Parts: sequence; C-alpha cells; structure tokens
Amino acid sequence: MRRRTTLLLCISTLAAVLPGPLAHADDGGRVALPGMPERLAADQKCTSHKGRVTPDAPWTRQALSLDQVWRLSRGEGVTVAVVGTGVSDSPTVLAGRVRALGDADRDCVGRGTFQAGLAAGAATTGQGFSGVAPGARVLAVRGTGTRGEPDPARLAAGVREAAEAGADVITVTAPLDGADKAVRAAMEVAARKDALVVVPAAADSLPPGVSEAPPAPAAPAGALAVLDTGPQGGRAENAPRHRHADLSAPGAALVGPGPVGDGKWTASGSSLAAAVTAGAAALVRAYHPDLTADRVRARILETAYPGDLPALDPYGAVSGVAPAAAPSRAAAAEPVRLPEPPDTAGARATAYLVAAGAGGTILLVAFLAVVLPRGRERRWRPGRLGADGPGAR
Repeated sequence: MRRRTTLLLCISTLAAVLPGPLAHADDGGRVALPGMPERLAADQKCTSHKGRVTPDAPWTRQALSLDQVWRLSRGEGVTVAVVGTGVSDSPTVLAGRVRALGDADRDCVGRGTFQAGLAAGAATTGQGFSGVAPGARVLAVRGTGTRGEPDPARLAAGVREAAEAGADVITVTAPLDGADKAVRAAMEVAARKDALVVVPAAADSLPPGVSEAPPAPAAPAGALAVLDTGPQGGRAENAPRHRHADLSAPGAALVGPGPVGDGKWTASGSSLAAAVTAGAAALVRAYHPDLTADRVRARILETAYPGDLPALDPYGAVSGVAPAAAPSRAAAAEPVRLPEPPDTAGARATAYLVAAGAGGTILLVAFLAVVLPRGRERRWRPGRLGADGPGAR
C-alpha cells in the first residue's frame, strides 16, 4: 500500500509540473483555462463564456487510475444528484443525461454544471476530459439561489428532494451542518431511500472581504465528508478550515465543463472533491449493486490510501480487498509494529526440515560422485576396505 501511495504522489507531482498531456499549462506552469465562479454578484450576468477546448487530460485522470477502473465500471445505471446552482445539459459531456427538478435545469453560475461534469461527464472525441463515472446519469437539484447565494435551508431541502427522486448518490455544493434539524431530517430520508450523501468538509472559498473564517461545521452522521487536495497531495495554507473530514480527494486545479458550449474551465474547492468522490461512489454502486449506501461509504474508506487523512482510491474501492478497518489519524501516528508469525515453533521446525533435506541432498550427490566412478572401474564388484579385505586381488 505504501508503494501505491508513493506512486500516486509521484504521478500527481509530474502531472502538476509537466505541461504535457496530463495538464494544459501556460509558460508559467499554471492551468490556462478560465476560472469557474462559485457565485455571481447581483450586477453580474450569467456565465456565458464558452471556456476553452483542450485535448489534454486533467491530472486527476492518471492520479486516480481512471482508465484502469473504467475496465471494470463506468457507473452505468447509477444516478448522481448534484444539489447546487443547477446543471445545464448544453455541454456535450452531459447532453441527454441530465434530469432536473423544477428550475434546476438552468445554471446561471456554472458551478453545478462543473460539479456534474466532474462526477459523471462523458468522454468526447478530441477532448481528454471525462468525469469519474462517465456512464452515470445526473439529477439536477436546486440547492442555492439562482446566482449561487448560500441557502442552508434550500440545501437541506435539496438533499431530501434528491433522495425522494431516486438518487443513488447525492453531492452538495456547500458543507452541511450536522447540528441542524432540517439537515438531520434530510439525512434520515436519504438513509431510508438508501442514498449515499457526499459533502464537502470545508467551504470552497472565504466570503468576500474576509481573510479568516471559522471552520466549516461538522457534517451530519452518515454523510461522507471530503476535503480537497492538490496535485501534490496537500492544501493551500490559506484554504478554508474544517472541523472534521473522513476522506481527501482531488479538489484543486480541476478541469470541467461550463454551462455553455464544450470548452473547459478550472476551479478548486472541497465541493469539487466531493463531486469527484460521488463519481467514485457511482462506480462502486454500479459494480456492486447489492451494497447498501452505508457499505459503499465503508468500502470507500476501507480501501483508501492510508495517511493522516485517507485519500480516495477509486480502483481499490471498486475491485480491491478491503482491510479490516479504515486507517485513522491515531493509527497513522503510531509506530509500525510487525506482527509475530502465528506459529513460530511450526515455522522453525519447517526451517530445520528444509535445511536437513538440503544437507542430505548434498551428501548424497557427493557420495554418488565418488562411488559411481569407482564402481565402474571394478565392474560393479564389491571392493575391500583394506589389503586383506573382501574383493582384494
């Protein structure tokens, strides 16, 4: 597992610094795509820029081993709900695969479309982008104001509506407060409907004019709280704070679709890491349709790359044999102890038998090397031990 972790970090680092097929970068090493807004000011027009078409695959495709896991599952038959600013099916990667509740088919901001693309965007000719679960379908649910204004009550209602509408996996655009009664009630509905809720563990950004804000509230019980990490496995020093996270996943310098056209955008934040994880959950639910939402959540955690905070491993979640328990911060801080062999006496006896057998074989070979030539000289007649012994001539 340690070898796999090291490989992941090496791949991520290379993807971040090389302007090759894994990351479209300008001369300064930065992603040369327009930034997707999180919300719009009252005087801002809806996002209409068509982004930038690029054939390059984002760094997450190789870092998450998506080409490998797609041989097993692409998320077919699974519905991922995106509760946020709405989802447009204008981009080719989402065309014909989005069902919306109410007015959620209109995405003035573009953030919800971006998240839907990360979770379930399809592969298209000429573009290296694809969502984590390109075979899954999308359910768009309004969870903010039309311009992306935060609305905790609407967000909680969106989770409930998504579960009642049959979503298998639900991801939201902002942290959920586990102490809020409306949130707890929505989570109860999701549990009854067997829907896995994936939430960001931190805000995507700080409010305008604020240099430091309190950490995001702890997620409700049963939700999978995800924290964003960048290509090198860490977070920016000024990233919004969190109280608790269950998992980390790629959430910085991500590439995805916008609400208009087939161009690509870039964005960062824990809500995007949650969307990526929701796509991984769709892969698991498609490959293991008998697993409940709770078991899917447990499987994702049990097969994650170990560390101070476990890191998402979609391939392991779909195909791997899960260890006895998910890695924890306490376990990661303890020194590694190698267990004693279960039967040291038996192992020692086996070693003695092997050594004795090897020694016996050597002696037999040496004996035959000496005796057989002398036997041929004597025409296989017995010889004497001494001058007066049997066989003397």
